[in-house]
Amino acid sequence: MLALACVLLLRLLHMQYALAGPLTWQMGADEDFYWRFAHDVAFGSGGLQDGWAFMDPLYAYLLGAILKLGAGAFPIYVLQIAVDCLSAYGMYRIAALLGRPRAGLIAIFVYAITGTAIAYTMALLKATWVAAFVVWWMYGALSFCRNGRLANWLGFGVLCGIGVALRANLLLMAPLALLCAGWLRWREGDTPKAISLGAACLLAGLAMPLFLLVARNAAISEKYSPMPNNGGIVLHQIYNVENPEGRAGVPSFVGRYSAPGEIWDGYRAEAERRAGTRLTPQAVDAYWREQASTYIESHRLQSVGNAVRKLREASAYPEVPNTRNYVDERIVSPLLHALPLPFGWLFALGVPGLALLTWRDRRGIILLAPLAMGALTLAVFFAEDRFRFNVIAPFVVGTGIWVDALWRALATRQWRSIAAGILITSLLGAWTLSQARLLIPEFPSDWTRLAWGYLKSGQEDKARAILQAQPPGTPGVDELLGYLAVREQRWDLAIAAFERAVEFRQDRHEVWHNFSLALEGGGRTEDALAAAAQALRLRPAEPDYLIHAGDLLIALKRPQEAEVAWMCALNEASPPQRQLAIERLGGAGLRKSDAVGHLSCPK
Repeated sequence: MLALACVLLLRLLHMQYALAGPLTWQMGADEDFYWRFAHDVAFGSGGLQDGWAFMDPLYAYLLGAILKLGAGAFPIYVLQIAVDCLSAYGMYRIAALLGRPRAGLIAIFVYAITGTAIAYTMALLKATWVAAFVVWWMYGALSFCRNGRLANWLGFGVLCGIGVALRANLLLMAPLALLCAGWLRWREGDTPKAISLGAACLLAGLAMPLFLLVARNAAISEKYSPMPNNGGIVLHQIYNVENPEGRAGVPSFVGRYSAPGEIWDGYRAEAERRAGTRLTPQAVDAYWREQASTYIESHRLQSVGNAVRKLREASAYPEVPNTRNYVDERIVSPLLHALPLPFGWLFALGVPGLALLTWRDRRGIILLAPLAMGALTLAVFFAEDRFRFNVIAPFVVGTGIWVDALWRALATRQWRSIAAGILITSLLGAWTLSQARLLIPEFPSDWTRLAWGYLKSGQEDKARAILQAQPPGTPGVDELLGYLAVREQRWDLAIAAFERAVEFRQDRHEVWHNFSLALEGGGRTEDALAAAAQALRLRPAEPDYLIHAGDLLIALKRPQEAEVAWMCALNEASPPQRQLAIERLGGAGLRKSDAVGHLSCPK
């Protein structure tokens, strides 16, 4: 209990810093996508528009259920802390099933101070949940390897299917479950018939959640597959002629590496431009999968070399940013700043611990299975912190086993074993340090996100301090200056700042929306409407933008078009935004009509 109390206490302490800090107020790209997805689940289409088929749905439905209950984001943070504490307990139970309860206790303390685990509990991302899935997958596999009852196989199959709804690449855990469990049950003396019946039950359990995923995708776009409409697109992001090193990014026709919805819009538009016709979501994804496969086929050695390099990057100790920047997390949270970067020592201690376990106990392959899945994902896709964190649990358990083994050797004065253990750990530590030095650049703070977060959290002095520290001409400075000028109603200064901002940031819908606000304040209503239309082109169906566009249309004495804009906002809005749209319609004395002007509902 003391160890679990330590896990909980550190996460609650970080929560205090995070809630007062800027990162909670300024969401990252994927966080924003899931937040809007969740609002649509709770108050819109139920998550059944084709744009929401681009990402794995389970986390958005969880968020949507909480929003539907009338709560904000705070309950999800509390729930994620609870889930993370259960993950720590699950690691103890895994070690206990392996006959190493003391190693499990060490693993809890190790996980308690794992900074990335602490940080992800306060992010609107599924990372905490995926890491928890891996923990309970390992526990479940170990449990029913001890008892091969058919009900256990069935339940484990359901768990595997739930994992697919959480993150598509976890589908790999189903065949790994069959291989590991089947082999271990065979070693325990089960007959081929009993193993076959168990495998059939596992597949039956897997089919239940997969059927629901297929039904959802069929309802959205007649796609009879459980997978989201992003596999081909994500593959093409990495494997295309503009990206010979296979780095995270997007081709030039998308514009910028931004929110998932914007990446989807860019890829769909380009596929339809090339095809010369409207395409279904699955046709768009299939087209880019074919393009990526063709590129891989014609660049085999290059692709293999990139995969090897990504695995080396994944073994390096720094945290490579993806949606959240751990550098900023440590700036905001004194707790994280005081803790060491976790992965280097988890790698140096966890790898020999897992090797020792597998050498002494054949059940160790169960802990290696998630690492195989993670290695394949990292090699093919992204060697970044969020994806590496998904499989952090085996390293934590391995660390507990290795530290416990060294402690036993010390207690029995096995000096050769201690020396060998220290040497192995030192060599692995040198490896992770060298790979960081050779392959991983230093990642600067994302000052724009910090500044915007401070502004939104009411800490304007800190935002201005960050802004003043930037050299003249730094991208993003004019956008912030313009926003501050709008707040102070210094319209000429705001307009001038946003004119400079849109010259360099034409792909940012936020800049165009704020530019529209500045133009409206300066009395240039027609120009403000043009800027609002540009924001809507980049972010279709954004309720706030539609409401603002309706306000401008009323000012220009175009009430029918304003009515259309506000009705469109009603279709997309969360309750507060919906109330604003209703107030606008009522205040203008409008009623729903069939008139559709140039601002017909964007899709």
